[in-house]
Amino acid sequence: MTLFWITAALLLGLGYLLFVPALLGKTRRDSLNRARLNLVLHQQRQEELASDASSEEARHRLAVESERSLLGDLETAADGTAAPLKAGRTPLLAALTLAPILAIGAYLWLGRPDLVAAPPPANPMADTQKAIEGLALRLQENPNDLEGWVLLGRSLQATQQAERAVRAFEFALKLAPRNLDLKGYYAEALAEANQGSMRGKPAEIVAEILRQDPRHKAGLWLAGIVASEEGDGARAVRHWQALRSQFPADSEEARQIGAFIEQAGSAAPADAMPPAASEPAATAPRKRLSVRVTLADALKSRANPDDTVFVFARAAEGPPMPLAVVRKQVRDLPLDVVLDDSQAMMPGMNLSAFERLVIGARISKSGRPVPSPGDLEGLTGPVTPAPGQTVHYDVAIGQIVNGSTP
Repeated sequence: MTLFWITAALLLGLGYLLFVPALLGKTRRDSLNRARLNLVLHQQRQEELASDASSEEARHRLAVESERSLLGDLETAADGTAAPLKAGRTPLLAALTLAPILAIGAYLWLGRPDLVAAPPPANPMADTQKAIEGLALRLQENPNDLEGWVLLGRSLQATQQAERAVRAFEFALKLAPRNLDLKGYYAEALAEANQGSMRGKPAEIVAEILRQDPRHKAGLWLAGIVASEEGDGARAVRHWQALRSQFPADSEEARQIGAFIEQAGSAAPADAMPPAASEPAATAPRKRLSVRVTLADALKSRANPDDTVFVFARAAEGPPMPLAVVRKQVRDLPLDVVLDDSQAMMPGMNLSAFERLVIGARISKSGRPVPSPGDLEGLTGPVTPAPGQTVHYDVAIGQIVNGSTP
C-alpha cells in the first residue's frame, strides 16, 4: 500500500513540474521585454526628431512629448501584462490544489482501496508449519497443557508428521492416561508412523479402548480397520455396523460407513457375513484421479535422481494412512500418474469410500512412505472429486518436511 501512494505522489509531482514556468518566470520576463522594446523605439524616435526639427526650440518640444509618450507606454506595459497574468495564476493554483483532492476522494468512493491494502497471498503450508512450531514452543514452557498437546498432535497428523505426532500424544497421555479419545488418536499416529499398518501396538490400543467402552466411536472405526487389514471382513462389518447405528440413517457419516461395510462384505465369505443392515448402502461410482507432479526449481538441488517419489491420496477427514499410492523416482519428474481404487493398501480403504480427499507427493530420502526430516513434499487442500470420471489435479512439491521435536 505504501508503495502505491508513493508512486502516485511522484507522478503527481512530475505533472506539477509542467506548470512551474507559468507560475514563476514568464510574467516578469514578458514585462521586461516590453519595456526594453519601448526604450529602443524611443531612442529611434529621438534620433528622427533631431534630424527633422528646424530649430533647437522645436527639437526640445518634440523630445519632451516623446518622453511623455514613453512613460505612458511603460505604465501600459506594466498594467496590461503583469496584472492579467497575476489574475490568471489564482485559478490555476486553485485547480492544481483541488485536482488531487477530488481524485483521491473519487477513488475512495468509487474505487477499491481494499485491494491496494490487501497483503500478498500467503503460503498456507508455511503458515501452518509456523503455527505448529509456535505451539510446540509454548508447550515447552507450559508442559501441563493437555488441550495444547492434543492440538499439536492432531496438527502434526494433518501435516503428515507422524513420528512427531506420536511423541505429542505420548506427552498428552501422561496427563490423561484414561482418556479413550486420546488413545484413539495415539493409535492412529502409531499406525501412520508404522507405514500405515495397524498391526502390533496400534491394534492392542484399539482392543483396550473397546474393552473399556464397546460403543466408543473411534474404537469401533479403528477396530474395523484392524479387522480389514487382517483379512477378516466379517469382523470389520460387525464393528462398522455397530458404529453406523450411532448416526442418523440419512447422515453423511452413515453413508460413508455404509460404503466401507459394502466393500468389506464383498471381500468376506458369504457364510461368515452378519445379517445385512436394514438400509444397505448403494453402490457408488468409482473415483479415478489423474495427478501431475512437479518439483519447485528452488528445491531441485536438494533432490537426487534416485530418490523415491510417493504420489498418494488420503482422506481429508478420516484415517491418516494413504488410500492409494504410486511409487516413482525423482528422475521421472515431472510425471503423470493415475490413482484409483485398485491401489488401495487394505480392503475397504480406497478412494471411492471417502467424499473429500487430500492429494500429495513426497520425495523420501529414506525410501519409506512415512515422512522424515528433510523430505520434500507438496499437498493439495481438501478436494471433492466427482465419482464416475477421471479428475485432474496438479501437485507441486515445494515444502521441506520439518523434523524438529515437539
